[in-house]
Amino acid sequence: MTVMRCARIIFCVAAGLAMSACSNNTNRAVTATVGVDTGVTLTTAGSATSLLAGSTLALGATVSNASNNAGVTWVLLGEGSLTDITATTATYNAPASVTGATTALITATAVANAQQIGSVGLIVLGTPLIDNETLFPANVNVPYQASVSAAGGDAPFTWVVLSGALPPGLVLSGSTGAVTNIQGTPTTTGTFSFTLQATDTLGRVATVDMSMVVNAQAACVLSGNFTFQFSGFRGGGAASHSGAIAIDSIGDVTGEQDYKDPTRTTTAETLTSGTCINRETNTGVLTLKAPSGQLVYNFAATPPDANGIIHSARLQLISSGGDAGSGLMTLQDATAITAAPPSGGFAFGLIGVEGSGVHFGTAGRFTADTTGALSTGLIDSNDPVNTLTNASMTGTVTAPDANGRGTLTLISGAFTSTLAYYTVGAGKAFLIDIDSGKGTASAIGQMTAQVGDASPTTFDNGAMATPSILSLFGAAQSAEPVTVMSLGRLSNANPAAGTLDVGLDTSDQATDISDEPFSAQPYSVGTTGRGVLTLTDPNGIISLTFYLDGMSNGYVVVHGSSAGSAGLLEQQFQGPYANPPPTGIFPATQNNAFVSDTAFPQAPGPISLEPLVFLNFDQISSNFFNGSFAIDANTGRGLGTVVDNGIGTSAGALYIVSPTKMDLLRYGTRAVDGSIEFMIQN
Repeated sequence: MTVMRCARIIFCVAAGLAMSACSNNTNRAVTATVGVDTGVTLTTAGSATSLLAGSTLALGATVSNASNNAGVTWVLLGEGSLTDITATTATYNAPASVTGATTALITATAVANAQQIGSVGLIVLGTPLIDNETLFPANVNVPYQASVSAAGGDAPFTWVVLSGALPPGLVLSGSTGAVTNIQGTPTTTGTFSFTLQATDTLGRVATVDMSMVVNAQAACVLSGNFTFQFSGFRGGGAASHSGAIAIDSIGDVTGEQDYKDPTRTTTAETLTSGTCINRETNTGVLTLKAPSGQLVYNFAATPPDANGIIHSARLQLISSGGDAGSGLMTLQDATAITAAPPSGGFAFGLIGVEGSGVHFGTAGRFTADTTGALSTGLIDSNDPVNTLTNASMTGTVTAPDANGRGTLTLISGAFTSTLAYYTVGAGKAFLIDIDSGKGTASAIGQMTAQVGDASPTTFDNGAMATPSILSLFGAAQSAEPVTVMSLGRLSNANPAAGTLDVGLDTSDQATDISDEPFSAQPYSVGTTGRGVLTLTDPNGIISLTFYLDGMSNGYVVVHGSSAGSAGLLEQQFQGPYANPPPTGIFPATQNNAFVSDTAFPQAPGPISLEPLVFLNFDQISSNFFNGSFAIDANTGRGLGTVVDNGIGTSAGALYIVSPTKMDLLRYGTRAVDGSIEFMIQN
């Protein structure tokens, strides 16, 4: 998918007083930048995108390569107001009183060409407020660090324990910023209650009551049976890895795996003598050992449920040389492992790389009977080696072994593919391509049971009636940067007319597109759950084929994409949220911690793993990165910047999927590939 723009808007913001700075995409000019859009330079003195309540920012917009001097029109979404508006300038007036923080998204649209848009998200800092988040449990004798953040306020801050006491062995970090850390090595088990206080430089005070559990020492915070999958780069090419493991109380790891890279394919391989070791808080090292060798991953576990059970973790390969990659592991439901093959209707999706380096995606559906025979199968793929469009498909699926592993064979004409599946739970399994031979594709994905909207097993246009978040992954076969990544939102479906609206953020190699609007685009959904959606803009047509497993949820392939773009549809949760805004649906604060990592990496770097990420009044913080996003309460989309240790500063678009999941697109630059990160809580 290639979408280009010719002209650009240069969007300048001048701060009336020194504010905290957030720079943005550096591929547009030598000056510091803010905001994002195609061919748009957004600049500000000091790269300021935040200001105090009651203050102002002067804004200016210049349209390059314009056909006339008509200038721009201005639109404000969020708190505050715009005054002194001209065709090239405006003044943003922050609200006089704000508790915590609030946001404003300002958009300048060229009068001569509505396709030319510049946007910047501003954060207004008011009276400081600390969100009452749940702290991740600690373990005795295991180093611990957790962040607590204040929204709003004017730095520097003074942090103290006002009453109660931190667990023995833990202290505050001494930070004077809006984020402080509780850190150290706990020495005593128990539940500890305390009150933290933050005072800003203006003498304004925020307090929060918190509690924290310290558990007995354990070898690994992860325990039980897990299914995992990984994709990345090893041995000079694409690599994939999937399996099922058991982690016991002393951190020993056993199980089964399938693995593939340019030098070898190993299937149904027994894992023994592996280890899972805590490092700090919710992070550690997972080592998987097999006769063919060992792989070592960093992991970050998601917060435990009310019963203290951890359901998932994100993975990052501990690399050497050019090896890199990421993945996830999720608690396996052993009751879903039966003596019979999985049966019923299933949708599936795969994201892969051919041995030649060409990226591709495949999606489809089938019905499996109790003997494992597949019928009424359909498949689409943008793989140039095996391009398939609405092709009929047959095949077989075997019963799982004791680890939940089975095989799935797909046949469509001359196309045949063999996959291993690992059971996650009832109606869900991870997939990995295990076709052997040098130069065969490396691919991972999943299959999920279909639940229709028109009846228990069939679909129609009403299946897209609720909003969904679209994520697309791809890579071009050209010089760096190569990744082509998109995040967007599908909404306002009219099933009778067969139309819906799409807003799409894209990082296309070194070209970025922010919230490109597609209104009343045609779509249709068949009874099998196969749907088509056509997006048209002045630069061409984007043809998406999707297979639904439920309402507004499933797998996507972009036909005609030179980047092999493919990905997911995720139904967007419409509430209620724990922190609803005064108007709209989506909150500026999400309770508790998220774990974030690069999803389906399409390039060897950058690949990140971020434990304990918090979204608090539009500000994201963790031990390793921070950022600010102007989140639209009506759509759940936020535009802003992230500053990541080791990666630097980049523009980003954030989408709230649910109370326990957020998706982040990091826009690319000429020096850094764009990427998509999934932030999860379970």
